[in-house]
Amino acid sequence: MKRFVLLVYLVLLLGILSASEIEDKEKNTINAAIDLLYQEKFEEALPIFEYIKDTYPDYPIGDFFLGFYYNFLASYYESDYFDSKIVLYYDLAEKKAKYHLSNNEKDPWFNFYMGASLINKGYMLGRDGSRFSGITKTFDGISYIEDCLEYDKYHGDAIMLLANYKYYKSTVLSWVYDRRDMAVLLLKQSIATSYFSEYLARSALGWIYIDYGKYSDAEAVADKALEKYPDNHLFIFLKARALFEMKKYQEAAELYHKLETKISVMDPKYSEKDMFNIYYFLSKSYSALNESQLSRKYYENAVMCRLTKKERDILRDRINELSEANKLKGR
Repeated sequence: MKRFVLLVYLVLLLGILSASEIEDKEKNTINAAIDLLYQEKFEEALPIFEYIKDTYPDYPIGDFFLGFYYNFLASYYESDYFDSKIVLYYDLAEKKAKYHLSNNEKDPWFNFYMGASLINKGYMLGRDGSRFSGITKTFDGISYIEDCLEYDKYHGDAIMLLANYKYYKSTVLSWVYDRRDMAVLLLKQSIATSYFSEYLARSALGWIYIDYGKYSDAEAVADKALEKYPDNHLFIFLKARALFEMKKYQEAAELYHKLETKISVMDPKYSEKDMFNIYYFLSKSYSALNESQLSRKYYENAVMCRLTKKERDILRDRINELSEANKLKGR
C-alpha cells in the first residue's frame, strides 16, 4: 500500500514539474486568439481562451488568459465595466500558480502567472484610489517576475512587465532612480522575444516615447503595429497623439476624425471617455490651426460627453483646460 501511495505521489509530482510544457504546446493556439483580439473579433477569441481553461483546469494558464481577455476589453472600450471578471480570473490564476509554486518554485511560467496577476490587480487598486494596497501588490508581483527572469532570462513577457515597472518607477523617483533608458531597451527585447506580449510591448513602448518626448519614435512604433492591425484604434490613438505632439495638427485631426467615426457608432459602448479625448484633441488641433469655430464645436462636443464621476476626476485637468481656453476666446 505504501508503495502504491508513493507511486501515485511521484506521478502527480512529475505532472506538476512538467507543467511549463503546456505553454509550448499551446503557444500557437494562444497567439491565434490574441491575434483575433487585435483584429477586434472578440466573440471568436473567447472560446479559444475557454478551451485552454477547460483543457487545463488545475493550472493557472486558462484563468490568466481569461483575465487577459477581459483586461484587453477594458482597454479597448476604455471602461471599468469588466473589472469584476478581471479580478475573478486573476485571483484564480494567482491561487493556482501559488499552489504549483509550492511544488516547483523554479518554474518560470508559474512565477510569471503569479507575478502578472498580482501586478494587474495592483494597477487596478491604485487606479481606484487604494494606492498603498496597489503599490504593495505590485511590489509583490515584481518579485515573482524577477524570479521568473532568474530561471529564464529571455522570458519576453516577464521582461515587458519589468520594463514598465522600471520606467514608471523612474518617473516617480527620477532624482534617485532613473532607469528609463533601460526600460526602453527591455521593451525592445520584449518585442523580439515575447511569447504573447509583442503588441502589448509595442503599445507600451509607444506611450513611453510620448511621455519621454520622443514623438517621431512613437509614430514609428504606431506605424509598425498598424501595418498588421490597420483598423485597431489602440494604435491609431498612439499615432494621432504622436502627430499632435509634433505639431502636425492637420494630420492629427484627420486621424481623430477617423477615430470619431469608428467609436461614435461602437456597439456596445460602455464609456464616452474615448470620445471626450477625441474631441479634446480635435478642439486643440483646430485651435492651433486658427479654426476657431471648429475648435469651439469640438469643445462643446467634449463638454456633452457623458462621463462618470471617476472618469471626470481622471480627466479633470483636460476638462478645466478646455473650459479656460474657451473662456479666454469668448472675451
